[in-house]
Amino acid sequence: MTKQTHKDVLQNVILPCFRKHLKEQSHVTFFNTFNGVPISHEAEVAMVNPAYVGFIVHPYQAVCIKHERRTYIKSNALSTLVRAYPVSIDYTNHVVLLRRFRIPKSIANDLNNSWISPERPVSVDIRSNGGHTFSVNLLAIAVLADNCVRVVVAVPEDAPYQRRDEVILNFHLDKGKTPVEIQGSVLSLVKIRNQDRKRLDVAGRVAMQDEISILAYIARREDQIMRMLDKVYQNLRKVKKSTKR
Repeated sequence: MTKQTHKDVLQNVILPCFRKHLKEQSHVTFFNTFNGVPISHEAEVAMVNPAYVGFIVHPYQAVCIKHERRTYIKSNALSTLVRAYPVSIDYTNHVVLLRRFRIPKSIANDLNNSWISPERPVSVDIRSNGGHTFSVNLLAIAVLADNCVRVVVAVPEDAPYQRRDEVILNFHLDKGKTPVEIQGSVLSLVKIRNQDRKRLDVAGRVAMQDEISILAYIARREDQIMRMLDKVYQNLRKVKKSTKR
């Protein structure tokens, strides 16, 4: 059997799918992130052209597409998400023209869970069973399914950690509050580009009280980030209006 190329998939699967949505006036769903927070809304197919497809999207989605320079689309007629890139974005009418539709081999961003970076520096004490202890900076934190807590920190490049090493993290998300303790293991340790540090990803579980504290912190940061998103959108609309005059 001849393997389909990306062009074949576009012509035989993706464009016919969008034409079906256009004819039936049914919705697709867009997925993006903004500063680690998933942004997902339904969108309408406005036009289908061999070179690009036009969508009417939620205004916040338009901002995210500009920010990330791509988006992911879900259709009930397709078995997987489709990735696409913007041709143009109209922030006043919320119309986005997309092209280069692809079925991605992998998706780097988490489109379902919030990965929150701290508003202010958060110092994390990390120690292992081998006795190695460091005070490092928190890069991101998330609570995933099955009460799994993930924490990403930046450690020195020569830190003697390896995948599956058991570690304990202690840190204060809020000043004056009881410290959060996470017992987990190292999922990955990757060099940070242009820095003499590595990105250490730890997965673990916490006591219910600590999980509630983390979830409350994430919810507060999500609210802050959504206000940032709205501010960016309002500024983009002002720029759009001023250029028309």
